[in-house]
Amino acid sequence: MAEQQVLDTELLNQYRESLGDDGLKATLATFDQIIQSYANLLHQAAKQKNEEQLRSQAHKVKGACNSVGLLQLAKLMERLEKDAWEWPQAERLLIEWADSVIPHRQQLNQWVEQEAH
Repeated sequence: MAEQQVLDTELLNQYRESLGDDGLKATLATFDQIIQSYANLLHQAAKQKNEEQLRSQAHKVKGACNSVGLLQLAKLMERLEKDAWEWPQAERLLIEWADSVIPHRQQLNQWVEQEAH
């Protein structure tokens, strides 16, 4: 099986060209500030087994992840947002997403450092 692409490097290169390295880093800092509160709301909805709220929050998290080129994280949220699922499956998706955030974010940092001029 082919490895799934973690980063949207085309989008990230467009950001770098239009915003510069500092602008890209500022965008990532904003993402870091909001993603934690989004994740907290996501987990709160799951804890309360509120499907409508979970799907709504998954949509926001998907958008945030897509906005900084975190493709695989966005795809996990899209499954929570749009797919039919039972609660045990939704909880596994949330765990998979949570376990992936830090390594994927680190990969994004490495990409930024490698590409910085």
